[in-house]
Amino acid sequence: MSQLGKRFFEIGRGYENKSDNYSCPYILGVDIKSKSKPFVCATGDFHSDFGAILITGEELISRKWGKHVSKSNCEGFVDELRKAINENESFPQQFILDLIESANR
Repeated sequence: MSQLGKRFFEIGRGYENKSDNYSCPYILGVDIKSKSKPFVCATGDFHSDFGAILITGEELISRKWGKHVSKSNCEGFVDELRKAINENESFPQQFILDLIESANR
């Protein structure tokens, strides 16, 4: 887990090869200080086009973002988040804090 700018921690990243010269990145990140929409789904290319959207944990586990989650290699993270939300853990869930702490060692 690495920093995405000053606000987000990167949970996962993957690439979809569009051609020999173009791989589209898919990134999932989290801002542990934001309670309303802590997750960011970002995609783009290596040149200039880039898009990002902030979403809630409930949106992330709803499978609406399933393609993005899969392409960013974050299925395991979302499964853990789903369990934590179903157990009514408050945000940021302990497993997220543990991931960040282990990455900063």
